[in-house]
Amino acid sequence: MRAGPLSKKIVSDTLNQYFVPVYTSNEDYRDGGAAPPEERAAYDRIYHAALAKKLSTGTVHAYVLSPDGEPVDSLHVADAARGDNTLDMLRRAIERFHTTPGQALVTPKSQSQPPPPADGGIVLHLTARAQGTNPSDNSWHAYPSEDWIVLSAADIQKLLPADGKAAVGTKWDVDRVVATQILTHFYPQTENNDVRKNKIERINLRATVVSVTGGVARACLDGGLRMRHPFYHKDSPDMVDATVAGYLDFEPGAGRVKELKLTTVSATYLDRPFDVGVEAVH
Repeated sequence: MRAGPLSKKIVSDTLNQYFVPVYTSNEDYRDGGAAPPEERAAYDRIYHAALAKKLSTGTVHAYVLSPDGEPVDSLHVADAARGDNTLDMLRRAIERFHTTPGQALVTPKSQSQPPPPADGGIVLHLTARAQGTNPSDNSWHAYPSEDWIVLSAADIQKLLPADGKAAVGTKWDVDRVVATQILTHFYPQTENNDVRKNKIERINLRATVVSVTGGVARACLDGGLRMRHPFYHKDSPDMVDATVAGYLDFEPGAGRVKELKLTTVSATYLDRPFDVGVEAVH
């Protein structure tokens, strides 16, 4: 939807001028999801009301509601993404309810903001994108995805050399748990973003100090990952293979990270190449 109808100015303008647009994440409404009870109740009510009216229904749908909150039209996202189907559905509602245009209730702005780091921790910003072309590129692969990774102060200490010292040539293996916190997010957009379903077969991240200047050490990072990540929520053998490289700037005495950047050197998922980049947020 983002790569299709929602990337068209006429669709976004129509939504902002004539509707109160709302989107939901299925992950929030599954068992254990973050959605509060009242939102779950509204979500279920709309679904069952649409079902009773014999509208197209499901968890990946666009619904149009009347001013009193009743579903009046719907499209599966696969249909909504084709041609002008979404715009036509919106125009049907405008004509039906004689809606007049107005100002957007919420000013458009970035909806992905970094979470606050724990005291002494850092936040990493990750972006990923599939390469190449195939019929699904207009949905899953047309845009990059992003994520935020929060490392605590305890994680930072496991990221750095165990003895707290650093001289040129010092080498160490980054703690596996911390390496997993970072690398488990290395995959392009999929319908499944539950990293608990990942199954890591091989992972390593190694650091080598290459310079120490003004109390700041720079360590080159290199490593690799082989991980099963199901494209959908059901179990599958979908595999990530990646080699990574980057650098880490830190203060050996204080145990503080000044900079961290990491990227894929080569990476494939479902036998297709993809790219990932990670950097610390300041």
